[in-house]
Amino acid sequence: MAEFLSQDEIDALLDIAEQGEDIDGAEEEQIVSKEKNYSIYDFKKPNRISNEQFKAFSTLHDKMLRDLITDLSAMLRKIVDIKLYSIEQMTYGEFILSIPQLTSLNTLSLKPLDGRIVVECNPGISHKIIAELLGSGAIAASDNLDRELTEIEVEIFEHFYKVLVTHMQKAWNEITRINFKIESRDTNANAIQVISDHEIVLLVVLEITIDEDSGFLSICYPISYIDMLLHKIVEKIFSEGRNKKVSKKRDITTLISGAKMHIDAIMAETELNVFDILNLKKDDVIVFNKNATSPQAKLYINKKEKFLSISGLSNGRKAVQIKANIDHEKQETLEMLRTMREERNEQQQRQTETVKKLLEERNKF
Repeated sequence: MAEFLSQDEIDALLDIAEQGEDIDGAEEEQIVSKEKNYSIYDFKKPNRISNEQFKAFSTLHDKMLRDLITDLSAMLRKIVDIKLYSIEQMTYGEFILSIPQLTSLNTLSLKPLDGRIVVECNPGISHKIIAELLGSGAIAASDNLDRELTEIEVEIFEHFYKVLVTHMQKAWNEITRINFKIESRDTNANAIQVISDHEIVLLVVLEITIDEDSGFLSICYPISYIDMLLHKIVEKIFSEGRNKKVSKKRDITTLISGAKMHIDAIMAETELNVFDILNLKKDDVIVFNKNATSPQAKLYINKKEKFLSISGLSNGRKAVQIKANIDHEKQETLEMLRTMREERNEQQQRQTETVKKLLEERNKF
């Protein structure tokens, strides 16, 4: 701190702290960013999704993956890892260009909503899943991953899509009732056209890893079809988060509320050396650090100094009334700032004396 705070800053912080104001808040007010706050905006691809909606959409699919990993591992009898790789906003034309020309594609209806969504699993992982379902496991070295899936392979791979659709429907049912149903399947990206190329979509990309093989699964949601549900997703996901925090806080409060604590009220204190204690005798007087008539006392919670209080009587019983919380951290900060101010003053005084001596010696000549 001594290298960055000026004398004026130290004096200002001391004034604020001594007036009982928040030091951290004062520092934040003094720091003014000189950088311009702006963001790049592309009018050709307007942002249809807010940051909150992105976070809520991500949370929705994260929850879906937990159960999907379990069921897929059981189906393939392999350890399967699925991660949410990314969620991006783009045009439908950009989505078609981003996936392989020959791949596995399914379109799903969204009853009772209009329109369809597209689910794509690229050859990097689809061939591995088909091999596991057939029992062979390993992909033959001679197998060309860029080839089109056969009709038999497409039928076999549908088992994977049925598991995926089941968990998608389970996750979305927490938001609203949607019936996902496989409408069509294809292996050519150009054959699937659910909306025009310039319309905006929300692309969810999952990374699937089985053994040492990995690949990507993409779920393409046209925003025009799910736009009315985005605010519901935000309300549902964030309300669950708030309720969990409140519930957790309530549980913790309930658990610690019954804990017993030892409280000591110290009226006065003093220091004695061992020699004085050993030589104490009858009628000796011990002088404490405060006036005998002072009602002030310090409260110790489990032997830790915590509150300032006033002693007295309540309904005929001895009692103490809490007056203030002892903020040790603030006191330490104040002491540090006072020490820094004294060091700066001493340093400035030495520099002034040094300059004065140099001027006196110069005048002699």
